Amino acid sequence: MVKQAASLMTFKYATRWSGFGRWVKDISVLLKISAGAIGIGCFGYPIHPVFEVTSNCNLRCLHCHARGGEFRLDELDTKNAKKVIESLADVREFRTLVFTGGEPLVRRDIFQLMEYASNIGFYTILATNGTLITREVARKLIEAKIGGIAASIDFVDPVLHDEYRGASGAFEKTLKGILNAQREGLYIQINITISKRNINQLRELTMLADKIGAHVILLYQLIPSGRGENLFDETLDSEYFRILIEKLRNIQSGINPVTVPVGLPEYFAYLTKSIGLNPKIASHVFRGCIAGRGMYYIKPNGDVWPCPFLPIPAGNLKEKSAKEIWRSSVFNMFRDRSRLKGQCSRCIYREVCGGCRARAYAYTRDPLESDPCCPLYKVEKPITSVQKI
Repeated sequence: MVKQAASLMTFKYATRWSGFGRWVKDISVLLKISAGAIGIGCFGYPIHPVFEVTSNCNLRCLHCHARGGEFRLDELDTKNAKKVIESLADVREFRTLVFTGGEPLVRRDIFQLMEYASNIGFYTILATNGTLITREVARKLIEAKIGGIAASIDFVDPVLHDEYRGASGAFEKTLKGILNAQREGLYIQINITISKRNINQLRELTMLADKIGAHVILLYQLIPSGRGENLFDETLDSEYFRILIEKLRNIQSGINPVTVPVGLPEYFAYLTKSIGLNPKIASHVFRGCIAGRGMYYIKPNGDVWPCPFLPIPAGNLKEKSAKEIWRSSVFNMFRDRSRLKGQCSRCIYREVCGGCRARAYAYTRDPLESDPCCPLYKVEKPITSVQKI
């Protein structure tokens, strides 16, 4: 709790965030949601596992890293999914468990799995597109003892949102779903994937999330992985990122939700520099990229990746325990930032940022290379095309 409070207050000071009142009002829920947190970084509060329980989905989003809707034959059944949850519970650092997809609500046993996780001690979150949360589903989520939902909105214009999500009426259904969850008292997080297609709507999107009553906004950067490979020309480059981090800090001072960029750990280096904080001190609260350091991503077949955008298997939970994989050489590789290469290896903000390991891998096939789109330093070698994964 001390680390949670310290990271939040440092963030408040660095961004001039004025939404502390909303957090104080719901502090009992928020402390549970961020259980086990060791700071603030990419994906918000680390450490937590994320379980992609299915790749099946009712939408066909253009940017989906999980290729949602493309059904897998090797998806874990109920019995083996429960074994995964049991194994995760053996890792002392894991206290919050996120269920994601695809769309997890299309899985028939999802309520059973969420309740099972809650009963063995996890605080649970459902990452969803929101379109399937009817009043009845919202009540069932409460019965399954989940803490809240993370729902995705990418445009304030319903037509553009529906086009991006691959289904007519998705925007309206998502808003209704969020409202249904809210009526049941669930914590609300809004996920936004930002790209050249919608960066001009950044302020409007964050204001919409604020109006909805979100406590947190995760601002995902479009990373060319999964179906996102087809949108390479829409990904942001270093100049766009420079503009984005400045705009985001200015926006943060006027909204209630804490807004954290995913895939842009340089934001924490920027905040550290902006308030003149010693990077060594800042590294105790700002964690930057949490691939392998605070993120533990489980695929539908039990494979474990260091990040949802970093397809490097560290092991499979049908063959190894969660603890073994958490302590594996793949995860340890990302914990040791002295192994980073290029500009990232020499950067004074290495420990508060670390560069986006997923972007380094997507562009160079080497997860330890410098982040090729760092907005704080000039890229030494221009990148013109993404490597196919």
